[in-house]
Amino acid sequence: MDKDLIFIVDDQASNIEVVTALLQRADYEVVSALSGEEVLDHCLSRTPSLVLLDMRMPVMDGFEVCEHLRANPRTADVPIIFLTAAREREGVIQAFQHGAVDYVTKPFVAEELLARVKTHVELKRARDHLALIAQERADLTQIVAHDLKNPLSSILFALDLMDRGQDTPERMVGEIRESAQHCLKFIDNYLGRWAKSSDLRKVEISALSLAPVIKATVDSFNLLAQERGMQISADIVDDPQVMANATAVRHVLENLISNSLRYAPSGGTISVRCETGRSGMARVSVADRGPGVPRDRQQQLFKRYVRLQTSDDVQHASGLGLAISKEEITRMSGHLWYEDREGGGSVFSFVLPRVGYDNPSTRYAPN
Repeated sequence: MDKDLIFIVDDQASNIEVVTALLQRADYEVVSALSGEEVLDHCLSRTPSLVLLDMRMPVMDGFEVCEHLRANPRTADVPIIFLTAAREREGVIQAFQHGAVDYVTKPFVAEELLARVKTHVELKRARDHLALIAQERADLTQIVAHDLKNPLSSILFALDLMDRGQDTPERMVGEIRESAQHCLKFIDNYLGRWAKSSDLRKVEISALSLAPVIKATVDSFNLLAQERGMQISADIVDDPQVMANATAVRHVLENLISNSLRYAPSGGTISVRCETGRSGMARVSVADRGPGVPRDRQQQLFKRYVRLQTSDDVQHASGLGLAISKEEITRMSGHLWYEDREGGGSVFSFVLPRVGYDNPSTRYAPN
């Protein structure tokens, strides 16, 4: 575990030396500053676990430094302990009003200083952990809601075709059953991780043949593509074995194909291609003849809530699919990117490590 980082700010070098030696013996990493300006500069590059801040300093006193630290999002939640003379009771009250969590009087009592530092560092660590859990649960809710949309949409579409009598009930029942099973499998995976109190976003990696996953995903979109006057082709150049997770790979493909169906013009063909890539990687790409992505928006593609297009005609597009896909591929030691298609259109590609290759450091990427 990395050492907790403590910033100490005091205009007296002798005080810094004493406190630094004390904290280092307690196994803390210490960065010192002789002025408020200096510690604010340090905060531009590193975020401390705690700040020990002298109350009285020339040019910029501790109260002003505290205001700057609280105004900076990087340090807004960092605990600040003021260092003050025993007689400055009014200053202590003012320190709390500016956002301090505690104070220590000079001359220091070593045991008291260490006890207060330890308490507030551990409290910050606990708060950070709870914030991480809350964020993971929020992310999980978003992921589940987003990734269940495709199979649920397929169920509704199949029911609609049955209602209109445009296909055989037997075929539609099969589509509905497969989509419902896909939903249940997805939910079971996440509930299982929750029950084990493991990382909710972690994926289990094993040797996987890509061709069956690609074919099954493409087949699940055939009816929807036909309804929109489009075709989906699966070009399996070869069937590389990769280290990945079948469910995660399918989620990524579903997001990429559904985007192509949403944005590409009617009558076109969506091409899904699988081949052996370079540097021990296997490549899968999804290409269409849609409008492509403007260059000024390409840098934002894989951020959450960013849509490929901003047209009001595009419904049910949350802007989460590509961000989630990027995260899934990265967790499988792969890479996902976008390229303009020659002749017009979009190409989204991802690579995954092939079986027998030890997580190559040089990943396949566009030239």
